[in-house]
Amino acid sequence: MQLDLFRKPRRPAKRNPRTMGVVDAGTPGASGRAYVRFECTVCGHETDWLRGRGVTAEMKGRVCPVCKGDPVNVKPSCASSDEGNPS
Repeated sequence: MQLDLFRKPRRPAKRNPRTMGVVDAGTPGASGRAYVRFECTVCGHETDWLRGRGVTAEMKGRVCPVCKGDPVNVKPSCASSDEGNPS
């Protein structure tokens, strides 16, 4: 195998931030798969019960489908603002 000396080097791949952590996990059934619930630490998105790979594998976390781990993608909700409260 010959090296290409004139090709530009590749940029390192961007890591996806895993912001969703396991909130609750069920024991694996007969199929060997566990059921887990996740919550995002950035935007607060919470999932329903998802069929996971296993509790140990899911403890590493997942990328949030709502904010993708970036706080800039989080849209402010009108429920959290205090503009309309008279107190």
